[in-house]
Amino acid sequence: MSIVNNLFNHKSNERMRQLIEAIRTRDFSLQYSLDHLRGEERNLAEQINEVVNEFRETTLLQEAKYQYFGTMLDTINAFLIVADEQGKVHWMNRAAVEGLCGFSIQHLQDLQVLDGALPEMMMQLKPGLQKLMQLETKTNEAAAGKKALDAGNQNAGKADFVLSVVNFFNKGFAYRLYTLQNVQPVIQKNETDAQQLLVRVLTHEIMNSLTPIISLADTLCEGVEQDTLEHDDLLMALQAINRRSNGLLQFVENYRKLQRISKPLFEDVRIGDLVADLQHLYPDSIFHYEIENEDQIVQIDRSQIEQVLINLLKNAQEAVEKEEAPFVCLTTHLSSNKRDFIISITDNGKGILPEVMERIFVPFFTTKTSGSGIGLSICKQIVTLHGGTITASSKPDDKTTFSVVLPV
Repeated sequence: MSIVNNLFNHKSNERMRQLIEAIRTRDFSLQYSLDHLRGEERNLAEQINEVVNEFRETTLLQEAKYQYFGTMLDTINAFLIVADEQGKVHWMNRAAVEGLCGFSIQHLQDLQVLDGALPEMMMQLKPGLQKLMQLETKTNEAAAGKKALDAGNQNAGKADFVLSVVNFFNKGFAYRLYTLQNVQPVIQKNETDAQQLLVRVLTHEIMNSLTPIISLADTLCEGVEQDTLEHDDLLMALQAINRRSNGLLQFVENYRKLQRISKPLFEDVRIGDLVADLQHLYPDSIFHYEIENEDQIVQIDRSQIEQVLINLLKNAQEAVEKEEAPFVCLTTHLSSNKRDFIISITDNGKGILPEVMERIFVPFFTTKTSGSGIGLSICKQIVTLHGGTITASSKPDDKTTFSVVLPV
């Protein structure tokens, strides 16, 4: 009996060893035939077969999910790269393999062939932030075409990309998922739309001045030729031409102002001090100031940002002139991710119509009788030079809010 027990125990131990080895090597082809087994030996073999089958099904399901998500990621046009904290690359989607360098890279340092500063930029980038850059990738090179390259245009094969990163953990190890998104088509479309709007506005403004000047000049010429022009009529016509000519000169000067915005001279500025200056400039009771994080320091060109906020406060003041209970409120707060500081100015004026809202930042567009149409355009340029954004939202007959978002 002891010999039989020893033999059973030996077989049981051997089967358990084989099961452990199968799990360790992820080889789930192990399967015991039950034809000649009886009793406890058969029960053990059945349980081992069940365990192996469960592992096999789980593994197949995981592999199917991996292939499914891998296929989905391969259809994304953005370049995706997974690397560890040391910069070793563990995975790239098909777009990144084919579009970046034309081959799989082993380390982020391999991307120096695209831009010498790119690897360090990727390693230093913090989650939640984005970096805009120009890269000449394999995809861009092909799209640019040999003709453009032969023409001597050094930027022919370059495109604008936005770089972002997300940190995550897998099996206790830290990884970083980098995304390089080609935003060139979006930028080109926005530039084209902006240029078309600008051309329409320029044409409108110039024709508004030239048409009466030409008409008056024709009238003067006709009057002089026929000797029918009275002195007073001549004087009035010349004065009208002078006014329209000066108006056209002022328009050209405003255009020059748009082109002369200097680069910001950054300095550390305390938010409380910045708002205090605005309170001195706009002390009227219609203005309200709700300040959070007064001691927050932001790096800005103080003069330029003050110019932006003064312009917005002035616009808000004009918007509520005819309101029975005029109200303008300036608020400041940190964004939820603590990376941006937001200054908002809200008024309870008539609001801005949707068709007007989409054009408010276009140079020379204005709804004011005597407006130049460059104030908000200059504001947007200044904020953009600071690496921030300016947005507007409005509910007609309720309120309008302009928000300036600046990086901390």
